[in-house]
Amino acid sequence: MIELRKVTKFFQEEKAVDDISLTVHKGTIYGLLGSNGAGKTTLLKTLAGIYRPESGTVKVAGQAVFEHPETKRKIVFMPDTPYFFPQSSIRHMADFYRSIYPGWSEKRFEELSIVFKLDQGRKLSRFSKGMQRQAAILLGLSCMPDVLIMDEPIDGLDPVMRRQIKNLLFQEVAGRELTVIISSHNLREIEDLCDHVGIMHGGKMLIEKDLDDLKADTHKVQVAFRKESHEIPLAAKLQVLHREQRGSVHLFIVKGDRERIAAAFQVYEPYVFDLLPLTLEEIFIYEMGDAGYDAQPILL
Repeated sequence: MIELRKVTKFFQEEKAVDDISLTVHKGTIYGLLGSNGAGKTTLLKTLAGIYRPESGTVKVAGQAVFEHPETKRKIVFMPDTPYFFPQSSIRHMADFYRSIYPGWSEKRFEELSIVFKLDQGRKLSRFSKGMQRQAAILLGLSCMPDVLIMDEPIDGLDPVMRRQIKNLLFQEVAGRELTVIISSHNLREIEDLCDHVGIMHGGKMLIEKDLDDLKADTHKVQVAFRKESHEIPLAAKLQVLHREQRGSVHLFIVKGDRERIAAAFQVYEPYVFDLLPLTLEEIFIYEMGDAGYDAQPILL
């Protein structure tokens, strides 16, 4: 559905997106993660056809996006700060979107208006941040796009509305195979939503995997060795992202096959051995640390 091939984007001398390739299949939800300044928003705007890449190709359903209005009419891009015309209401914006998007559904707009319960005659500039976010989602879904690109879509929303929006996205994906790309720093929400994730840092894509495969490939090991010297050969045998010691218990974050990791530790017959799953947030933190982006202790 969405194909990027070797895409690079510069801003003066800064390379914001560096030779990125990815594929997003129709009817899936793709989570784009990364450090601050990693290039996520630039990549999303390039996907939406707002930016022209310096090199590489961006295609949706086999068609180029930049300067191709017919392709863009199948895409809705929701920026991290919703934009509306000055002095406009939801009804004014709905009329505008209906004139731009041939797939606009007044029926869907009315259905979603019941869900969001926003005053359609009130100026959007007087709405709170969370209400403006709801209005943007209401309008975006009513366009009935093939592709929905969302930059920090749940920022400013309360837990009840976050759940409501997740349910709406699941319905759209299951019901009509909407393709969704979401960038967010709320990894707990991404973990609930996404089928596939990509992690960016410094303009590059560090990891791009099915979420289940990513979680199955990274493990937390808690172990108490019979001899402290057993730690040294293990660290050489395995791909260790992180390790620390808490009293007699060692903590390892290890990438690789679960059975192979377990077998490597069991050779030394440790007193304690636990192989535990990691959350997406933990995986993100340790992958960023492995890439040289981590928090250092600060004394104030």
